Amino acid sequence: MQLIILAAGKSNRIFKDINKNKCLIEVNKKTLIEKIIQDSSKYFRKINIITGFKAHLIKKKLKNFPKIKMIHNRNYYKTEMLHSLITGLKKVNDDVVISYSDIIISKKIWKIFNKVKSKEITLPIKTNWREIWSIRSKEFLDDAESLKIDKKKYLKEIGNKIKIKSKVDGQFMGLIYIPKNMIQKIIKIYKDNRLEKMQTTQFLNFLLSKNILIKCKTTNIFWYEIDDLIDLTNLNKVKSKID
Repeated sequence: MQLIILAAGKSNRIFKDINKNKCLIEVNKKTLIEKIIQDSSKYFRKINIITGFKAHLIKKKLKNFPKIKMIHNRNYYKTEMLHSLITGLKKVNDDVVISYSDIIISKKIWKIFNKVKSKEITLPIKTNWREIWSIRSKEFLDDAESLKIDKKKYLKEIGNKIKIKSKVDGQFMGLIYIPKNMIQKIIKIYKDNRLEKMQTTQFLNFLLSKNILIKCKTTNIFWYEIDDLIDLTNLNKVKSKID
């Protein structure tokens, strides 16, 4: 199994405040991307980093890490993160885990993926997500997305705007397991439908419309995402919870 970390974007919402790639934000003396690599390394045969904006800064920071392969997304400036995901999949012929690079997550999560033997796309979802939104000091109706699962924990909906009375079953954590047998099918759907401008969660919803099953694994482990300066400022409230 391999890992693909998506780190190509400029992160416009926060770049002007930090003047560097978001994945190079330091927490407890370690960058976000370093923590992901160090926590997950023993579970993956190879770790692929999808670079784009200021790729040289990421390469410099990770130059001493083993098992790292850099894959450059030449179109990062005119495409969404989904294009980086597809760029990575084209280079892999193995079961793979996709990871955002702006998340802070308990190292326990990688054990979950190590136990996944499914031939289905699988998402870990955080069920106590409202606690994190409270810490982030954000109104979830403004920024959170829909996520619904059925009784067998298969995904029914994701990536839509939440309404006041909507039932939300969890938070997408920026992590996706894709089995080897699904890779070419996913690439073909992306290319055939010209989805360069689609967001990742919207793409997952699009896959549902194509009758592709997506299994969910619920968890309450620690997770935090840095989207903007508000998230970075409120990070001090959770630093003690980071393992």
